Amino acid sequence: MKKRKAIALLSGGLDSTLAAKLIVDQGVEVIGLFLDSPFACKENVEEVALHLGIPLKVVDKGMAYIDLIRDPKYGYGKNMNPCIDCRIYMFHIAERVMKEEGADFIITGEVLGQRPMSQRRDAMDIIDRDSETEGLVLRPLSALHNPPTLAETEGWVDREKLLNLAGRGRSEQLKWAKSLNLKAYSSPGGGCLLTDANFSVRLSEFLEQNKNPTMTEVRLLRYGRHFNLSNGSHLIISRNESENDALETISKSDVIAGERMIFRPTFSGPVAVLSAPGDAAILDEAAQLIAKYSKKGLMDDQVIEVQHGNTTSEIKVHFPLKTEEETLSVLQ
Repeated sequence: MKKRKAIALLSGGLDSTLAAKLIVDQGVEVIGLFLDSPFACKENVEEVALHLGIPLKVVDKGMAYIDLIRDPKYGYGKNMNPCIDCRIYMFHIAERVMKEEGADFIITGEVLGQRPMSQRRDAMDIIDRDSETEGLVLRPLSALHNPPTLAETEGWVDREKLLNLAGRGRSEQLKWAKSLNLKAYSSPGGGCLLTDANFSVRLSEFLEQNKNPTMTEVRLLRYGRHFNLSNGSHLIISRNESENDALETISKSDVIAGERMIFRPTFSGPVAVLSAPGDAAILDEAAQLIAKYSKKGLMDDQVIEVQHGNTTSEIKVHFPLKTEEETLSVLQ
C-alpha cells in the first residue's frame, strides 16, 4: 500500500504539535509547514519539527496578506485579527504546497469551539468552502466531532485513533502531550500579534497612514518605541538588546540601499532606525530621543554612529541632561 503524505500547519504551539504527532504515529509521512508573517510568533517551530522527526518548510505569507488584513471579507475579531480570512489564505497556501510535495491531505491543530471567530462549526465550513479544500483538511484533535474527511474515508488514517476535543480548555491536550512525551511546543496562550490590543492600534494607525507599505516597514512594527518626527519621518528606538539585533537585521538591506538610516550609540544606548534620510535638524531630533532612552548617569560628549548607504558619520550628544525634558545640543 502506498505510504500517504500530509502537510501539517505548524505554529510551534501545543495544538498543532499534538495534531501532527497523532498523524506521524499512524505512519503517515508528514511535512511541517510554517507560514511566516510579521505578526506570527515563530519561536521554536524548528525545534518542534526536529522533535517530531519531520522536515519543515517555511513560506512567507507575503504582501497579499497585508492587503487582506486591511480589508478582510469576513471582518475582524476583537482586535485586528481577521481570523476567518486568515485561515482561508493559509489553506490556499497549504493546498499549493500539498500539490508541490505530492501530498494527499492537510493537518491542522484546530479545536472545535476553541477560538470564538474561526473555530466554530459554521466558520470551519466557510473556511473549507472558500479555500476549496473541503474534505482535504483533517483536524485530528476534534475529528470525532466533524464529518469524516478524505483521509479517513480512504483509510489513510484510522479515525478511531483521532480525538474528540472541543472547547477552550487545554487540559486534555496537555494530558495527551504528556502521554505522547511531547516536550518541544510553546506554552499555550501565546500566538498572533493581531489579537493584541496595543499592537492592533499601532497597526491600524500605520495602515491608515501608509497606503503602500513595504514588508520591511510592516516587520519593524512589532519592535521598539515608535515616534513620528517633525518632518513626517518615523523613528523606531529599540527597548532591549534583542530588539537592537532585530532592528539591525530587518533594516539592513534598506540602510545599505540608502532608504533608511540606522543609529548606533557607542555608549550604553538603544539602536534606532529612521524611515528616511534626514537633515541636521532631524538628526538632532532623533538623537534627543535616543539619549532620553539611554543609560542614566552618562557624562560628557558621547558619540552616535549613523549609517546611511555605505557611509557612516558621527554625531555627538552632551550628557547629562539637566532635566528629563531638556533638549540636547547635537554637535555635527
